[in-house]
Amino acid sequence: MIFAMRLDPRSLAHYESGPMSQSVLKKISALRRCGGLLSRLAYECGRKEGVDVEVLLRQAHLTAREIKSKDIPLSVQNQIKFVDLVANATGDPLLGIRLAYSYDLREIGLLYYVIASAENLLGSLLRVARYSDVANEGVDLEVKKGDLLRVRLHYSGVARHSDVHQIEFWMASLVRICRKVIGSNLKPIEVRIVHNRKKQVSEMEKLLRCAVKTGADVDEIVFSRENADYPVVTADPYLERLCVRLCEETLARLGKKTSPLKVRVENAIATLLPHGEMHFDAVAAKLGMSGRTLSRKLALEGHSFSGIVNDLRLALARRYLAESDMSISEIAWLLGYSEVANFTHAFHRWTGTNPRSERAKARRSIKRNTSKSSLTRH
Repeated sequence: MIFAMRLDPRSLAHYESGPMSQSVLKKISALRRCGGLLSRLAYECGRKEGVDVEVLLRQAHLTAREIKSKDIPLSVQNQIKFVDLVANATGDPLLGIRLAYSYDLREIGLLYYVIASAENLLGSLLRVARYSDVANEGVDLEVKKGDLLRVRLHYSGVARHSDVHQIEFWMASLVRICRKVIGSNLKPIEVRIVHNRKKQVSEMEKLLRCAVKTGADVDEIVFSRENADYPVVTADPYLERLCVRLCEETLARLGKKTSPLKVRVENAIATLLPHGEMHFDAVAAKLGMSGRTLSRKLALEGHSFSGIVNDLRLALARRYLAESDMSISEIAWLLGYSEVANFTHAFHRWTGTNPRSERAKARRSIKRNTSKSSLTRH
């Protein structure tokens, strides 16, 4: 959707050099890819702020060539990492949302035009849901029309807990697109986001101009049912037919990749943890399989359920400690611990230190990076 890209196999030609080319291409084909618009916006933002973006690119396993060429698709996971690094370096916790308001929507390319040429808003949203892989293979959309009109975003092949800024960029850009194509200041009822943003909610509401709920059980934008029938001011049946044909051809070339079971388990666990419902049988049921089948399939991938849970809790704990002002007890609850002591003991077992020391260390690191950026600018 939000990251226009061309996915002709010839765009991977720059990887085909040397005896390992077939092996490399096989690995690349298993990755979720995107057009990289968000990465390029973050790159320019960081550069203007005086950040050494070349260093951040290397840390995210990206190259300047990839950033500067719109014809080379990027790894979704590398994009998530890079934007996160730029956000930390610039000291902007809402970088993804701000970038969503910084570009011409036509930069999205083909997907924007198939959205903008539909007959009504529901048609536009269904086009996004159908063709999101054209622009970003890591995000799937689902449109549900009942008493309310809901647009839900699900991560596919990418661990949702690893991301903050890309998903917010998607949601803010989608709200912008909806307003643009119907030619009015459409106001969603609510934007609901899985990760926690307790400190930034009021600022997010000002930027999105609607209610925002964080720590939700699903990423979604909620509209009124009536919004579905709003006419698109740029509707063009001739352009729509052309864009639909091109999008269908692109989807056929891409094929549909299956998501690794480990990632599906991580994404299922992440939504269940804060609600005290995270246990093995609940995750198996959410994935539509028996516990025995889940155990067997995880073992075939070389993973265990307990190992995935612990790794996920550690990753989330480190993010919450570094990027939020939540108390240790709040973080423990979000990770599914009924007692702070249990969380503290687990964290020490994982890291050899305690949550408060980890928070202090992370804050010092972020402060150093922000100070370096500030000194470079001045």
